[in-house]
Amino acid sequence: MPLYHIQNVLNGGEITPLMRGRVDQPRYGTGAREMRNFVPMPQGGVTRRPGTRFLGMAHGDAARLIPFVFSATQGRMLEFGDKTLRVWLPDGRLVADENGKPKVFESPYAVGDLHELRFAQSADVVYLAHQGYAPRRLSRHADDDWRWSELAFVPTIAAPDNVSLQVIDRGYNGDNATRVYTYAVTAVDEKTGQESGAGAEVSITAKALNSVSYIIRAAWPAVEGAAYYRVYKKKYGVFGYIGRSDAECSFDDENIGADTEDTPPEHKNPFASEGDWPSQVFFHQQRLGWAATANKPITIWLSRPGDFEIMAASTPPKDDDAIEATLAATQANRIVWLQPDRQSLTFGTEGSEWTLSAGEGVALTPSNVSFEMQTANGGDNAAPAVSVGGGVLYLQRGGKAVRQFAYNYSADKYLGQDVTILARHILRDAVVTAWAFQQEPYAVLWCALSDGTLAGLTYMPEQDVMGWHRHDTDGRFEDVAAMPGTPDDQTWFLVRRGCGLCVERLDSFFDSDELAEAYFLDSALNYQGAAVTRFSGLDHLAGRTVQVFADGGTIDGLAVDADGGLTLPRPASSVHAGLPYTSRLVPNLPEIQTQQGSSMMHNRKISAVRLRTYRSMSFLAGLEGNLTPIVDRHIRSGAFRTQPFFSDGTDLALDVCGGWADESPLVLEVNSPAPLTVLAISTAVDASPYSGKGGF
Repeated sequence: MPLYHIQNVLNGGEITPLMRGRVDQPRYGTGAREMRNFVPMPQGGVTRRPGTRFLGMAHGDAARLIPFVFSATQGRMLEFGDKTLRVWLPDGRLVADENGKPKVFESPYAVGDLHELRFAQSADVVYLAHQGYAPRRLSRHADDDWRWSELAFVPTIAAPDNVSLQVIDRGYNGDNATRVYTYAVTAVDEKTGQESGAGAEVSITAKALNSVSYIIRAAWPAVEGAAYYRVYKKKYGVFGYIGRSDAECSFDDENIGADTEDTPPEHKNPFASEGDWPSQVFFHQQRLGWAATANKPITIWLSRPGDFEIMAASTPPKDDDAIEATLAATQANRIVWLQPDRQSLTFGTEGSEWTLSAGEGVALTPSNVSFEMQTANGGDNAAPAVSVGGGVLYLQRGGKAVRQFAYNYSADKYLGQDVTILARHILRDAVVTAWAFQQEPYAVLWCALSDGTLAGLTYMPEQDVMGWHRHDTDGRFEDVAAMPGTPDDQTWFLVRRGCGLCVERLDSFFDSDELAEAYFLDSALNYQGAAVTRFSGLDHLAGRTVQVFADGGTIDGLAVDADGGLTLPRPASSVHAGLPYTSRLVPNLPEIQTQQGSSMMHNRKISAVRLRTYRSMSFLAGLEGNLTPIVDRHIRSGAFRTQPFFSDGTDLALDVCGGWADESPLVLEVNSPAPLTVLAISTAVDASPYSGKGGF
């Protein structure tokens, strides 16, 4: 009598073969032997990966995508080439010049350096870091107006010059002793509030000051853009604040005591020359941060709060001064990633992971910086760390493991959980070269791998969801980037195909009653309009054989003309044309308890299967090596056959009958441009009490 095994959670992802003996591991029962071009959903099911839309060819043979996100709903995709920059709009159009041609902006970065380029954005400004270039700022003034600036880290307002001093005798006799009085004046910018450095110090010899006999009046020419001025007087060799002057550009010192706790700022550019250029950039506690120069690989710099391009310090230091902090560690492993988290700045070197903080609930200042080592796994510079689900995902040294760096309340420290431990085979023969996190709709970390394939991690730790999946296409994935979109976040790719380097965008995950919105072809273009038979614009697929989804039917084996044209056998009004890809799901074998014990490593056969699907169409199903189509999907006699569309929550009975073999997994496969979402699998299993010698 068969036993029925239900798999109502399928989001455990693809599990390494090394785990096939661990039926006690919860994710064994929710995972799969193969999950190719399928995406686990946090709700429990799996859905087919959407296809990609072809947007255009990259400018040049190599490039990198960097998202420019200036609000939660608006962004642009920046395409960096060999000292070039192009701007893509969310709808897939390139920003054009006055002649309607794609506008190409200049960029300082050579194509060979793009991979290690790091960036941090604030509204319409993005800061960029690379160890081979001085720090730079890219500002968006309009979609067709982007401006580069090399950062000087000094205020734009000038210090007052030509300060004059005058002794004002008030006519009363005083002390005849004389002394030297020395002053310096700074200007404060009316727009930014930045304080200039001190102008040239000036001195005068006068009798001892008092408010009755003598005063010293300082005067200077007005500084353009100054809101007011701050005046400092030297005391015991240190300048201290004595007062401010507004519009009159003068100040009377009536023997005011200098506050040497408030000294003029000392502006400096720590990144002035080669060898001192940082390789990392980030934001933390309203400060712009930089890290890891060639000369100082374990040093972190933080700007003044709110003054991102000011690295001023004072003596003695003020709480709002810029910060320079160098890690004291046993090894000088360079910093390879940084990410703010909770009260701390978390960061990793090539050998260990650390936090920089000032203590719980305390703002960071130059005098309270504290480093604490947390773990010793080591990081990799191939991809920047990303904040996900209350923690930070970073690439482990070597690029073959991904770890979550998150605070653990029980341990009272940050821990580095290996989130690839159950799927190490995915990174066995390849390393991560780029990644991007797509928050909506299914919280997926997309990883471009060195072998040209794509790996994904559906990751929602607050719901205990963690599942890896693999993806491929007729080409090589070379880069990936993500930015907000509607309804889904947008994921963009650089894909190398036969025509060159293509810019493509992952389509929205299918969740509709309209078949016209089913988009399951790669590097595809679509048409909606009056019914026609002839289409153009497929130049990037010239000479290729493509698959077409037209008015709900599939056409295989159509060739694209040399001029990018395509002819259908009959008119259609809703057409998608592109490269086909195969999606394949092989759940782990069901392991059940019998009267004789576990079915594991015993003969058993699958005698029946039921699937609960959602908004799905035709696919192939059966036991390995014996797949049959559930719905015939092809054209017959040149006419389209309308395909049945399974409604929400449809249960399908599969007539399968395996032999008494230990390895007879269920396989679901789609090689047509059709949607498939599986919510649950119920399997009828007959287990044999005897499978060999000795009762086994």
